[in-house]
Amino acid sequence: MDKLSSMYHKEQSLSLSKLKISQKEEEMAAIQVEQEIFQLLRQAYSEKFGSSPSSLINRLNHLFREELIDESENLIADRTIRAFFNSSVPPKMQEKNLNYLCSVLLDQTSYREALRQHINIKSDLEGDWLDPYWKHLDRKCKTMRVLDMNEPILIDSIYVRFNILKNIQGRRQQTIQYLLNSSLENEPNNKTVKRFPFSGNEEHVPALEAAIQHRKLMILGKPGAGKTTFLKYLAIHFPAEKSKENIIPIFIALRDISDNERKISLVDALIQEFTNYIPNSENTVRKLLERGQCLILLDGLDEIKADNNNICRQIDQLTEQFPDNRFIITCRSAACDYVFNNFTEVEIADFEREEIEIFVRNWFQARGEQNICDRFLEKLEENQQVKELATNPLLLTILCLTFEDNYDFSSNRYGLYADAVDTLLRRWDASRRIERQPNFHLSRQRKINMFSEIAYEGLSHKPPKFLWTQWELQDQIAKFLKNVNFEIDTQQILKLIEANYGLLIQQAKGIYSFSHLTFQEYFAAEYIVENRQPEFFKAFVEQNLLEQQWREVFILITERLRNADEFLKLMFRCINDIVKNSQELQSMLKWLHKMTVDADISSSGWRAYYLAIDLDVELYISQDIQIERPLFGKLATELRNYNKKNKKLTRPQPKALLISRLVAIHALAIDRANGKHVQKTDFTRQRLEFSDDLDIDINKKLSFAIEKAKEVKITDLVSELIDLQGRYPAIDASSSEWKTWAEYLQQLMVTHLDVGYSIDLPADDVKALEEYIYANYLLLECISGENNSSRSLRDAIIDNLLLPQDEIPTHLLSI
Repeated sequence: MDKLSSMYHKEQSLSLSKLKISQKEEEMAAIQVEQEIFQLLRQAYSEKFGSSPSSLINRLNHLFREELIDESENLIADRTIRAFFNSSVPPKMQEKNLNYLCSVLLDQTSYREALRQHINIKSDLEGDWLDPYWKHLDRKCKTMRVLDMNEPILIDSIYVRFNILKNIQGRRQQTIQYLLNSSLENEPNNKTVKRFPFSGNEEHVPALEAAIQHRKLMILGKPGAGKTTFLKYLAIHFPAEKSKENIIPIFIALRDISDNERKISLVDALIQEFTNYIPNSENTVRKLLERGQCLILLDGLDEIKADNNNICRQIDQLTEQFPDNRFIITCRSAACDYVFNNFTEVEIADFEREEIEIFVRNWFQARGEQNICDRFLEKLEENQQVKELATNPLLLTILCLTFEDNYDFSSNRYGLYADAVDTLLRRWDASRRIERQPNFHLSRQRKINMFSEIAYEGLSHKPPKFLWTQWELQDQIAKFLKNVNFEIDTQQILKLIEANYGLLIQQAKGIYSFSHLTFQEYFAAEYIVENRQPEFFKAFVEQNLLEQQWREVFILITERLRNADEFLKLMFRCINDIVKNSQELQSMLKWLHKMTVDADISSSGWRAYYLAIDLDVELYISQDIQIERPLFGKLATELRNYNKKNKKLTRPQPKALLISRLVAIHALAIDRANGKHVQKTDFTRQRLEFSDDLDIDINKKLSFAIEKAKEVKITDLVSELIDLQGRYPAIDASSSEWKTWAEYLQQLMVTHLDVGYSIDLPADDVKALEEYIYANYLLLECISGENNSSRSLRDAIIDNLLLPQDEIPTHLLSI
C-alpha cells in the first residue's frame, strides 16, 4: 500500500507539474492584440500615466508585488512597455502581460474580459433600439435660438473649432506691470493701449482635442463664449470625432434638474433621457453607464439658481458611481468654487482672426446672404473698437444681426455697444429663461452707473488705469454703494459681477479689467453724458481732447447726446486754440487758404489734400521735419469721402490739376535724384491725388501739365515747362542731373503758382501741428457718425476746418 500510495502521489505530482508547465507555456505564448483594445490601452496609458513607462511600471510593481520573483526586476520590462505602446499597429504580447495591463489601464480582470466587455458594448449599441433616442438627441441639440432671431439656427451653421487655454486666466500669478508690459510687447509700435485683453502667452489647444484627451473635463468661459454650442456640437458629432470608441452622448441642461418640481436626481435625469422615448430601457441604460459607454455632457453649472452645492455633490456621486464614462461640465468663469475630483479644468480662449472669419462666413451662408460676408469682414477690419467685440461669439452674433439690417455697424457705435451691454446685463439670460440667484439688489440703471463711475475714474487716472487690483475695485464698489439701504459684501458683489455679466473679468489672480476696452470707453461716455453740466463738459474737452485714451469716448458722447451742437462747437473751438498763438502755423493756414482760393477749389477737403502732399514734396513745410505723416493723408481722404457722401464734393479745376501734376512730377524727380525707382504699385503719393491718373511716366505727366497751364492761360509757365521738357534727363542720367532738373521745376512752381518753397517749423509748432490734425480728424469722426446735431452747424464746421483764425466766423469760436 505504501508503494502504491507513493506511486500514486508521484503520478499526481507529475501531472500537476505538467499542468503548471502547460499553463506557463500558455501564458508565455504571444497573442495578437485586437485593434480596438490596443487603442483603449494606448489612450488610458496616455491619460493615466502621461505615456511614461516608468510610472506605469511602478504601478504594476506595486499592485502585483507578490508575483515578483525577484524584487530587483520589473513585472514587465521597460523595453517591452516601450515596444508595445510605440507600435503603430496592434502588436503581439504575452497574455499574462496583457492581463496586467488591462487590470491597471482598463480596470478589467483580464484581457479576455476586456475583449468580452467590448464585444458586449458593441452589441448593445448595434441594432435600431436606440433610434428613438438618437432622434430625441438630434431634436434637442442640432439647433439653437440666439437672442432676437425669428427662428433657431443649426448648430453646424455657427459652430467654429475654437481653442482652449490650459491655464485659467483668472488664476495666473501675475502683476499689473507684467500684464501691461506683455501688452506692449505684442504691439511694440502702438503707443496707445492694447485694445485686446491681456492674454499673455498661454498655450492654446483645440477644444475638440481636449474633449477627446480628457475623460473628465471642466470647461470654463465668459458669458457667450460658446460653451453650450460646444456641448451640443459634441452631442451630435462626438461618435464621429471619436470613431475608435462606441460612445453614447447624453446632454443635460443642469438648470432643468434644478428647476424640476419633482426634484429628480441627476442619475434619474440621465436615465429619463432614454426611458421617455424607449420603454423598459432603464436596466440597459444602467448597464451602459456601468460599462462606461456614455459621454455625459452637463451644461450650465452657473445657471442653477438655488442649491448649487447639491448639484455639485450629485455630480461627484455620479462620477464615483459610474467612473468609466466620459464627463464634460461647462460653467462660467468664476461662477463656481466647487472643486471636482479628477476633473481637468480649462478655459475657452477668445476668437482669433481665423475663427472670426469662419464664423461670419458660416453665419451668412446659413442665412442665404453670402454676398455680404466680405463686406462685413472689410468693415470689421476698419474698426478696431468693434472688431474687439468680435472675439466673443455672442457679441459677434450681435454684430452679424446688426449688419444684416443696414450693412454697416460703424455709423452708430454707441447704439451697438449699448445693445452688447444690455445683452450681457439682461437679454442673454432672459432669452433663455435663466434667473440667477443670489443677486445684489440694484436696478439695471444703477449697475450701469456703477460701471460708468469705475470706467471714468480709470481713464481719468494719471496714467490711465485699465487694470485694477481686487481691493481697488472693492473700494470703488463700496464708495458707490455707501448710501444703499442694505448690507453689502463687496467681495461677493465683485464675484457676482464677474460671473453673471462678464463685463469685469480677472486678467490674472486678483487683477481685474473690463472684458473689452470698448466697454470701459462706453461706460466712461455714459458717465460724462449723465454729468453734462456746462462747466464739467468744458473742462472735460479742454483737458482730454488730445489724450489718446479718450478718443473713442468723444465719438460715443457725440452719438449719445440728445443735442450735440454745443459739444461739437466746444471741440471746434478747442481745436483752433491749439494753433491760435503760433504765427508760423497761422501763416501756413493762410497759405493753404490762399492757394485753394486762387485755384477756385476753396474747401476744407482741398486744404487737407494740399497739406498732406506738402509733407511729401515740400510745398510749404520742409520735408526734413519729424512728423507723423499718415494721419494727414487719412484726414484728406476722409474729408473727401464725407463731402462725396453729402454731395458737397468740390471738383478739381484746371489750376488745381496743374498743381497736382507738377507736385507729382517733382516727387518722382526727387526719387530719381535719390536713386529710388518707384513702381506704379508703390507710388503711394498718388493715392491722395484727386484725379485717376496713376501713371508714373514723368514725360506724360509733364505734357498733361503743359496742357493745363495753357487752359488756365499762364503763358510764361507754358513756355518754361516746354523748356523744362526739353531738358528732360536721359535714361542713364546721374542723380545730380535729376536733382538740378527737380530744383528748376521747384523754382517754376514758386514763381508761377506760389507753391514749392519750404520753411522749417520749430519743434513746438511741429508738435502743435500734429495735435491739430489729430483733433481735426477726431472731430470729423464725431460729425460723421450718427448723431443729433443741426445740419447747418455740421456744414459750417466742415467748411471752416483748416482755416486761419481770422477767416473763421466768430459764432463758431464762441461758447
